[in-house]
Amino acid sequence: MIVADTNLIAALAVKTDASALAFAVLTKDSEWVASQIWESEFRNALIGMVRAGKLHLKTANAAFTLAAESVETFSVSTGAVLRLAEAYGLSAYDAEYAALAEWLDCQIVSFDDDLLKPGLAIHPKDF
Repeated sequence: MIVADTNLIAALAVKTDASALAFAVLTKDSEWVASQIWESEFRNALIGMVRAGKLHLKTANAAFTLAAESVETFSVSTGAVLRLAEAYGLSAYDAEYAALAEWLDCQIVSFDDDLLKPGLAIHPKDF
């Protein structure tokens, strides 16, 4: 089981330069979990791609459905989020993934430097 952040989930659901790495992670470990926030973050990324002309609305909806079928979603403790955000200088958004990984005692796999630099996550190429 891994904690997948929105960037990894997006690379799985929408074809990008990072998609091959996301599929390699999925092949190695198909049990992906994420903090509830991933849904809003991914919706925001999708509408950005639609507005930029990179995706059609129908494709964006299909990508969200694919992602939702691939990830189990959890709520996390506000106390844990705030503690980790303060301790590591993270946004509350990133700290949600750290709190989930801490709670489930598993790794975060992410492209996000804010999670990688303090050693809270592992990059997909290193997974």
